[in-house]
Amino acid sequence: MCGEDAEMPLTIVVLAGGRGERLWPLTSTRPKPLLPLPGGETLLTRLIMQTRKFAKSYVIVIPKGSAGVKIKENLRDAGVQVRFAEQDNPLGTGHAVQKAFSELPPASDEILLLYGDLFVADAIIKTLTNLEPPAIIGVKSSEPWNYGVLEVDDRGCLRKIIEKPSDAKPGALINAGIYLLEVQALEEALRKIDVSPRGELELTDAVQELAKRTCVKVVEAKGTWIDVGRPWDLFAVYRAVFSESVGDKSIIKGEVSPLASIKGPVYIGPNAVIREYTVIEGPAWIEGEVGPLSRIRPWSFILEEARVGAHTEIKNSILLHGAKAPHFNYVGDSIIGEEVNLGAGTITANLRFDHATIKIKLKGKLVDTGLNKLGSIMGDYAQTGINVSLLPGTRVGAFSWIYPGLTVGGDIPDCVLAKPSSGGVILVDISDRVECNILSQDKSM
Repeated sequence: MCGEDAEMPLTIVVLAGGRGERLWPLTSTRPKPLLPLPGGETLLTRLIMQTRKFAKSYVIVIPKGSAGVKIKENLRDAGVQVRFAEQDNPLGTGHAVQKAFSELPPASDEILLLYGDLFVADAIIKTLTNLEPPAIIGVKSSEPWNYGVLEVDDRGCLRKIIEKPSDAKPGALINAGIYLLEVQALEEALRKIDVSPRGELELTDAVQELAKRTCVKVVEAKGTWIDVGRPWDLFAVYRAVFSESVGDKSIIKGEVSPLASIKGPVYIGPNAVIREYTVIEGPAWIEGEVGPLSRIRPWSFILEEARVGAHTEIKNSILLHGAKAPHFNYVGDSIIGEEVNLGAGTITANLRFDHATIKIKLKGKLVDTGLNKLGSIMGDYAQTGINVSLLPGTRVGAFSWIYPGLTVGGDIPDCVLAKPSSGGVILVDISDRVECNILSQDKSM
């Protein structure tokens, strides 16, 4: 029997082997479970901290190559016993679970299984640990057509999982990617299922196989649940961290000039510096350096060693570690990667001229974000020259450069120089000039 004070702690299995293609360019330089959070955590370390009080051990399924190495490094100081199972050829979530079985410690009869790209409230995970296996968490979604919808019988048992049904209605119960399962029963179910039409072994097919033989209890959990599958999902994640950590109060630990103006709830970290004549309108989270003469508008996050300089305005945006918007910049509804440098006068436009919602290509398919305002998503170590304009929804690859004075839109690949030509914009490979450490180019993956 599982529970908060269970005598038999659980083995936690986290599936962290996905490539995160839809999260490009943020995943050009990191696997998606290592997407950073305010305060120094990642999605993965947050899941570890949330589960450690009832965990006996951990098995983390990681990708082969430098992405897996990065995950190992990230968990080196986590303070928990971790075993790693390498998924050398990603053939689906069911295949990942089979890899995890080879690393389970002795007497691991039950496992708590989670996807590594989730941001969830503590209460959701706690709900499952108070149940008997097999059990699965469901959450109500406003976009159920993007997930696996749970069909449940009148006993609360799983009948089937319908993947991305086009006729699903908002508020339908979806698969949250959090399971409590018996190892032996799951192993048997995985042996009985076939490869899916997309050539993968699916964990959801195995769970449905279990449901044919026993009641897989479906429990609706309430609280924050975010599947971080698209770059703009980070906006909701960062807001949730702020609500958990700060709420409607202010936490000020760093250096704030008496000539600065702060309104609304803010978090000012211990290493933060707020210089004179800066205006901050909370909610805002600042760990780096801001000002003088800067304006930080609501729901902006300036992480460690990031820099916002004179006459720069940041609105509803995330500046990751070491990012710099130092001179006369406007950054609106954007995510600026680690160590990015914006040239003086760089503008991220965030509203289409016709005010329509902004569309972005994900894995070759044009997707409507549903957002009227969305600026740029910039990968780590990119940079712009002076007076660059980035159109709404522009994505700039990691290590790439944008030539001074250029207006660009759409997607700029990793490790290129975008420069003007008589026909518009041309892209020049700069891998011979810049050490572009792109995970997708890792030959060992």
